[in-house]
Amino acid sequence: MTAEIEICFRGNKKGLGKVPRELVSIKGTREGLVILLDPNREFEDIKLHLKRKMESSRGFFRGARFTVYGQTITGYQRTELENICRQYGLIPSPEISWPFEKKKAASPGEPARLVQCALRSGQEIRHRGSVVIVGNVHPGAQVIADGSVIIMGSCRGTIHAGAGGNNTATITALKFEPIRLSIAGVTADPATIPQNSLFPLTARLEKGRIIFSSYRSKATYPIF
Repeated sequence: MTAEIEICFRGNKKGLGKVPRELVSIKGTREGLVILLDPNREFEDIKLHLKRKMESSRGFFRGARFTVYGQTITGYQRTELENICRQYGLIPSPEISWPFEKKKAASPGEPARLVQCALRSGQEIRHRGSVVIVGNVHPGAQVIADGSVIIMGSCRGTIHAGAGGNNTATITALKFEPIRLSIAGVTADPATIPQNSLFPLTARLEKGRIIFSSYRSKATYPIF
């Protein structure tokens, strides 16, 4: 199944149109499925109803790709919703764009975004160009860029470079301990990332897999 699912909180966003009164509703779009959640309800109720929706689907959504949107939820809540969907065979895909906005192609000349602070749990950066972060990216934080991502600190959150399909994008950090790391839709297994490197590492795609290169030694570490 190739459908894509997005989880987002209902609001007064222009272009949304009529919003169903259900606490959790699943709607189809040309890009895939959208799961709409009522932001005025308790998060535990939302989780319960999402589980019921998944159970009643009887495996219909298995194999579908999805992402979680919602300005009113924390990073940990986002992870909880993702984990519920994972239990029913769904696949997280953070590069999926918001369905009610017109998509525009990333401009080759899009300026890089400079973030001069650490990113804490629940914080998220999205940019159509490259992103440079002066500080650590902590667990629960997320960075999604159409270009490359440079972290002048430790990478311990979720990073997706080349989100628009740019397979030449790279991810560079002083230290890698990510929750999830992806380039152009290819996801690395955190357990296989080189540990205790004395020098900064750069992750890039090569022949369909992610490899890491040390700035000093030029050694590469393939991820299978």
